[in-house]
Amino acid sequence: MLEKEERVLKQDAQEVNLDAQTIQEMKIYKAMRSGMAQGKKRSKRRFYSYGAGAVLAAAAAIFVIVSSIGLPAGGTDGSVLGGSVQTSSNTSWNDFADYRTHPLTNRLFGDILERNLVKPVRQSATNKGYRMDVDGAVTDGRKVYILFNVHNGTDQEVTPAHTKIQFGDYEVPDPHRGAALEIAYGGDSRIQPGQTKGFIYSTNYPASITDSKDLKFTLILTGTSEQALTSSSNKYRTSLEVSFQLDPDDFKDQVRTLPVNRTLTVDGQQIIVHQVQYTPFHTYVDLEYDKANTKQIFSLLNPVLTATTGSQTEKLVYPGRITADNSEVYKDNSQATLVFRYTGLNQPDSTTLKIAGISALEPDRMKFVVDPNKQQVIEAPTNDWEIVTSTKEHNATAAEILLRREVSGLSYYTDSQGAVQAESIGVGLDDKFTDANGRVHDRTNRETPLINFGGTTVSRDGTGIVEMSLSFGSQAANYPQPLTQSVWRIWNPIMETQSIELFSKK
Repeated sequence: MLEKEERVLKQDAQEVNLDAQTIQEMKIYKAMRSGMAQGKKRSKRRFYSYGAGAVLAAAAAIFVIVSSIGLPAGGTDGSVLGGSVQTSSNTSWNDFADYRTHPLTNRLFGDILERNLVKPVRQSATNKGYRMDVDGAVTDGRKVYILFNVHNGTDQEVTPAHTKIQFGDYEVPDPHRGAALEIAYGGDSRIQPGQTKGFIYSTNYPASITDSKDLKFTLILTGTSEQALTSSSNKYRTSLEVSFQLDPDDFKDQVRTLPVNRTLTVDGQQIIVHQVQYTPFHTYVDLEYDKANTKQIFSLLNPVLTATTGSQTEKLVYPGRITADNSEVYKDNSQATLVFRYTGLNQPDSTTLKIAGISALEPDRMKFVVDPNKQQVIEAPTNDWEIVTSTKEHNATAAEILLRREVSGLSYYTDSQGAVQAESIGVGLDDKFTDANGRVHDRTNRETPLINFGGTTVSRDGTGIVEMSLSFGSQAANYPQPLTQSVWRIWNPIMETQSIELFSKK
């Protein structure tokens, strides 16, 4: 890693730690999730092997999680959310000065605001004593940001619980993958009586919607009492809805798209780079994984995009990603977009993409085959898992297997708030498993946490430890053995440095 890049990473990591809010936020989230589960069943669930190493990041990004879960539609008592009234905002306008006073938690949006790209909206919604003022919004046709504040004019504490967004006639489906709702600057999400707090909402612009300027944004507030958080009834929740115009072509004259259509080959796997797009927000690199590949590619390792114009050279590192797992943009994992930060070199003489390798695995290896009764792992996606035999001290049951793995070759990316994060090395487990007779069973998470076990830890030397439990429920011992648990994502770095010139005027 280059010295400059390493310095940036360390600085960003420190800021992530400072930005992470109290774990109390997780208590709110868990209570809400419990209540919401009573009123709405998911048609598709995915489980991730998380633990202590991921809790800090989860607390800092609590609204990303809440937005992705959703609320019960209509509740269970027949109550319906509604009653929001929209008017022009009558608050004193100071050209976003309130948001400029303190550094925004989302540094990507902070840069957009400081370059005066945010468009004033100045629309309000009121309902049951609450008021939402949408101060501004902006889109480059790929990303959408909405800047708003909420005033609590009641005598009850509330917190944002959910968001919905509609582009023209297209309402983004629930769960809304890729949506994030953050505190604009410091503090936590709870809004005390008489208090006003600012927020930043962000999402990806749907690729299929290109001709509509109409946008409708809905925020749902909930009380913070235990009864309010755990209830599936809408009577504890209030909806605030604002409609306004947002033109995806606002920056059309400043967007430059360079067709590429070249192939990068790593470990025999082909990655097609379709185009590079420079906008006033970000630099997007659109990719497609060849359907003839023999391995499923999860991510590219440490991509670096270098642009050169005359004597000027700018290196963009640690991109974020748009995938089918975190957005509505793509329907499957054959396509992805690398989202680098903004660069002023949007008309380069040449552009080069360099990667340190890929994380990928053959599809037929993406499973654990185990016998919990014998505490035996018959087959695993990779060969570096070890069974942890001291299960009693960790409060494990006889029907689960504890596993530990040491990994290396860690990669880094920039999250939706603009902070550099280590790539997730946890394991994505499917929500079902199969017994030896081919019968499919639902997989459930443990009711109580393990003691001093689970999750991931990352070291500065680029290595990490993964600890996870394969838990199949209290009846698992009676199922025909062995049991097969499929995985949909796993960290498997293949280190092979490759680079490709994407564009050149020569």
